[in-house]
Amino acid sequence: MPALVDRIRALLRGKGQDKTIISVHRDRIVVVLSILSVFLLGLPLWWTTTRVYRADLPSTEIAQYTQADALEIPFTFYVDSPDISLNEVQKLVDTKLAKSRLPYKPGEWRVAFTAQVQRGLAPDLPGHYTVETQEEVSATVGTARSAQIPLPSTADTSETVAKWIARIVAKEEREVRRPEGRALKYSPEYAVTFTLINEDPTGGLSVDWEIEQALSTYLQPLIDIVRPLTKLSVSSQVLHHAGPLPVTPQRAANYTYLTSDALPHFINSASWNLASTDPVSPMLNFILFVPKRDLQPMHILDDHHTQSKTNAFLIPQWGGIAVANFPKTASGQIVVSQRDLRPYMGVFVAQLRELLGIRSDTPLPSVKGRVNVQRATATGISGWEYDALARRWLANNRQTAVTTLKSLITLVESMQNMVVMDSIKGQVDASLAALAKITRAHVAHDHARACQDAIVAATKAEGAFFDPSMVSMLYFPDQHKYAIYLPFFLPVAIPLFHAIKHVIKDMKARRKSKTE
Repeated sequence: MPALVDRIRALLRGKGQDKTIISVHRDRIVVVLSILSVFLLGLPLWWTTTRVYRADLPSTEIAQYTQADALEIPFTFYVDSPDISLNEVQKLVDTKLAKSRLPYKPGEWRVAFTAQVQRGLAPDLPGHYTVETQEEVSATVGTARSAQIPLPSTADTSETVAKWIARIVAKEEREVRRPEGRALKYSPEYAVTFTLINEDPTGGLSVDWEIEQALSTYLQPLIDIVRPLTKLSVSSQVLHHAGPLPVTPQRAANYTYLTSDALPHFINSASWNLASTDPVSPMLNFILFVPKRDLQPMHILDDHHTQSKTNAFLIPQWGGIAVANFPKTASGQIVVSQRDLRPYMGVFVAQLRELLGIRSDTPLPSVKGRVNVQRATATGISGWEYDALARRWLANNRQTAVTTLKSLITLVESMQNMVVMDSIKGQVDASLAALAKITRAHVAHDHARACQDAIVAATKAEGAFFDPSMVSMLYFPDQHKYAIYLPFFLPVAIPLFHAIKHVIKDMKARRKSKTE
């Protein structure tokens, strides 16, 4: 070791060279080596302190969910007839469903409805239906999960029952696969606001309403039934001095009217206080509009220029508006009672159903003869309609969950410096666990639980994707890192490289002079 040190000193000192030149050369090497050693010693520290934490996301489990894997949603039909063979009906139903299923479009998430046939009466559970035969020319759909289908005396019982069951299932499968334009995207909670707008109370018209009693009577039953699927948070307000309408009603002989092309411009967003206090939940607005006295009565005309029976209209994915015309009173004050609000609440409930995606048509397909549908006027939604809504939200939320999880994996893999906290992994794991529960719930014929699991899966997946720690990294690309490091290291790197260049040049010159 001492001999090696002596050789280095001799190399640095050189033979026959000026001592000043030797000292400068030696000092330059020492400085360069010192700076390089600082960089080498600081590199592990820099790597450790700048390394980002990335929890391992279950990308393999997420990749198992593909568009080609159909989500099977089962129906269970109970036939209380000893004259039919269940095996024969089951085979006929399976064959008819396979033939009636429309081909899937490229990129479409596959949903396949299946039907199981059993004997007896159906339990009062979602997805379980009683099918009875009757010697009538028309079919009947009850408010509960039951239907009576016509059975001509000359018809084959098994063939007729199988035909109707297959039609019911195929019809709903097509509706679920069809996109819904008027309804809002599913949300665990909706903010529903009812507003009474008195356009101009200075004209001698003061209006108030008994909205709390009306909501409790006409809307609360619907809120209670759909609560396992979504929460409807209801509020109400009265707005005076609404300001001028953005559209001018046209005048007829003894009334004013609005045509259908003017309705999209009816809302006065600048003057009407319709903003929601909930920044997260989607908002649904329902407005009872009372025009000023000189515009009454005001009517709404449809596309055929005939007066609307409800005098109301729907704004897709926003809400609904009903125009109310009240007779003059001696005092000029009007209190719309709960009873007087009944027709308007009927309109609002119908609009709310449409905005939520509750279909009003019958589950039975249109065939020869009439279909009698018993409406659930007391609750606002029948058992058939509730199940159809749950199945639609099940399919949509499952698709949302899987699509969001796949997008999250793509995002994380494309940005290697993105921080992935354990909380993100926890939400992803919870979403995958909820997706796995959907199949188990279907096996147990618990369709309400399957829909709730799909809702949890979508909520957790979107919570992980839109986590603040994830969103912040979307606005910090790699170019920003270069902009941060270059002002620090470039002023140091240029003199260092220049010094290394001179050291190498001097060493070559010394080696050349030594050989000579």
